Amino acid sequence: MYIPTLLTDSANSLYMQLYESLRKDLVSGQLTARTRLPSKRLLASQLGVSVNTVDAAYQQLVSEGYLEARPKSGYYACDLGAHVSREASSRDIYFAEVPADNHDSTSEKKSSVIDFSPNGVDLSALPLLKIKKTIRDVFDEEGVDIFSSCEPQGAVRLRYALCKYLRESRGMLTHPDQIILGAGTDYILQLLVQILRSAHDIRAVAMENPVYNKAYQIFTGLGVPVELIPLDKSGIHMESLKKSGANLVYTTPSHQFPLGIIMPVSRRTELLAWAAGMDNRYIIEDDYDSEFRYAGRPIPAISGLDAQNRVIYLGTFSKSIAPSVRISYLVVPPELLRAFQRNFSYFNTTITHPDQLVLARFIESGDFERHINRMRTLYRKKRDLFVRTLSPYKTKLSVSGTDAGLHLLCHVKNGMTEDELVENARNAATKVYGISSYYLSDTTGTTGAGASAAGASKSTVLLGYAGLSDEKIIQGVAALAKAWRL
Repeated sequence: MYIPTLLTDSANSLYMQLYESLRKDLVSGQLTARTRLPSKRLLASQLGVSVNTVDAAYQQLVSEGYLEARPKSGYYACDLGAHVSREASSRDIYFAEVPADNHDSTSEKKSSVIDFSPNGVDLSALPLLKIKKTIRDVFDEEGVDIFSSCEPQGAVRLRYALCKYLRESRGMLTHPDQIILGAGTDYILQLLVQILRSAHDIRAVAMENPVYNKAYQIFTGLGVPVELIPLDKSGIHMESLKKSGANLVYTTPSHQFPLGIIMPVSRRTELLAWAAGMDNRYIIEDDYDSEFRYAGRPIPAISGLDAQNRVIYLGTFSKSIAPSVRISYLVVPPELLRAFQRNFSYFNTTITHPDQLVLARFIESGDFERHINRMRTLYRKKRDLFVRTLSPYKTKLSVSGTDAGLHLLCHVKNGMTEDELVENARNAATKVYGISSYYLSDTTGTTGAGASAAGASKSTVLLGYAGLSDEKIIQGVAALAKAWRL
């Protein structure tokens, strides 16, 4: 019988040591598909750890799609496919080892209207004293040099800090030279389209339907054909993607916007296989809301599994810190980096040097990680309060998409249409967001493959909670219950 070992040279907790050992064996193929793992009690006894330790490791691997839990049978290894990255040493890395959105957001407005915006953040929880100290420290350290210009790709110091953060939080082995910084996701996506066009023909970009509207508008505004791809329970539908003819795919695997689907490892490896199946295919991984996962640890990025240099990673700080922190970044494969350096090195960075150095210091000091941990706890409590406050009405509604992100989906079963739900909420001084506005059809000029809203509830709304106080959440739910006659 297969018995894993603990990574005794690790400084992590026992459950993380076991998780890392199991994951390593699953990815390397030592633990093959459909292999039955020891029971929790047996493995705990063999390793001399608690059953809770084994349970925590198993549950994390199940949530990431590495293991399958079969009722009354046990835990089994999933089929991960052939395109999972092996050990880091087997990567075809062009760079040396790293040395030792915009999803626009708004805070709760001072208004009588309770706005359940999915884009809200809690600005009241910002560590203002830490931020002020960081600013002072950077100005003291840098002196007048802080006002000097920096490289077109962004400040080297910030790119090094991002490399370390991505390696530790997202499982990505990258190098500062692969990072391109820009003022917001809008700019970064426009720059990416230019880089891609300078390197290859863009036949079309495939996008999940329902879509993140801002990215869709940017692609179509720049004349890039868009193929709309439906979703299944694991994320983007692979057969529809294969039939689309697209050579790019834009995906939000950590928390699909707006449905909240968390893409399992099996689907991530299918995407990697699709990208590796033909030259000039790339995955654009928008790691939307990746920091805010409430069940287990954040799932490693697709980029962390990429052995073929086919993933373009997109990150931003507008949700993790504040909307006004207009700093986004790309992590690009070597081929696209060379295209940028060859064709766009004359571009000036669009972020001020002081802003970049302050963010670098904030990350280096560990204050950013501590802030994320506090915000994750705060948002988890808000989510729990929201779900509890909705629970008395469970015969008339259900919720989904609660494991990650800063909003949930509310499926209302009171006979009202989505338009009626939105209108009645507005009349009760609350604002909710219908799901149908995120679905696009073939009237947009795309192929419309799976583009209709079929399968989406006609009475579903998005309810964000991050920008609301506990009091506003309770008041807002009471107002909705009355407006919707729950």
